Amino acid sequence: MNVKFNIKGVVYGILILALIIGGFIAIPNIFMEKSKPVDYTMVQREAIPEKILDMMDKYTDQERALAVKLDKKIYVIVTRGNDNEHGIEMDKIEMIKDDDKNVMRVNVTYKDKEESYPYIVVETNLTDLPDRIELNAVREGN
Repeated sequence: MNVKFNIKGVVYGILILALIIGGFIAIPNIFMEKSKPVDYTMVQREAIPEKILDMMDKYTDQERALAVKLDKKIYVIVTRGNDNEHGIEMDKIEMIKDDDKNVMRVNVTYKDKEESYPYIVVETNLTDLPDRIELNAVREGN
């Protein structure tokens, strides 16, 4: 039995297969946002550095997320603003690259006042301050 291979067809088939597999890998990466989670630890009330407490007086009536570099450590401070009905709880912190700028996205949830805090101070594993900070707040139950 004499079997002939169409070399041209085999090469085209391999190219098409490589393009299909490459598409399944590359296309989701184009549309997905690349974010890196940031490790953090909650700082207890009595362990919050005095400089941060002094600075927070200006921001307690605003809903904000701030980053502070103090003693080679990066702290993130989140305040609830004038909402005395709720407290806040940290969900996660992510770093995103946006137009060659490092953007920190802080996600918090507004919870019942008894189950959460009026402000949060966390110590992160970051070495540099971000270029911009975004605060994403969600009400519990939404």
